[in-house]
Amino acid sequence: MKLAKIRILTGYNAIIGALLAILGFGTSCEQLARCEYGTPSAKFIVSGKVVSSETNLPVQNVRVVMKGDTTFTNASGEYQVMDKYAFPMNQTYSVKFQDIKGEALRQYSDLDTTVEFKNPVFVKGDGHWYSGETEKDIDVKLKPKK
Repeated sequence: MKLAKIRILTGYNAIIGALLAILGFGTSCEQLARCEYGTPSAKFIVSGKVVSSETNLPVQNVRVVMKGDTTFTNASGEYQVMDKYAFPMNQTYSVKFQDIKGEALRQYSDLDTTVEFKNPVFVKGDGHWYSGETEKDIDVKLKPKK
């Protein structure tokens, strides 16, 4: 009697184990699509040139700040800032331009501007979580400080 119960329970355990194995392999995501973890991202780039509003000449060493990225204009007044890990959808950024010389030496007034990416088109994506990058050129004229 005891031996019969053990055989029945062993048989049930084998059936349950086989069903769980079939369900486990049958519902794995590898058969339907590749499993990926993370968040979609894209790179938003703002670049351009900073010139004087009076002389139209390039302004060097202007600090340009956009969402955690800071750069300075080169001798030609050119700059590039970016948000490397933004969600790939419409984005709006505040971009600040600051003459960083000491208060007595500052020649230009600061400028805050807004850059909007509406319906951005991305290039160089990998087809998975990284959608690619999009860029806008924004040229700025700084007013001399009075």
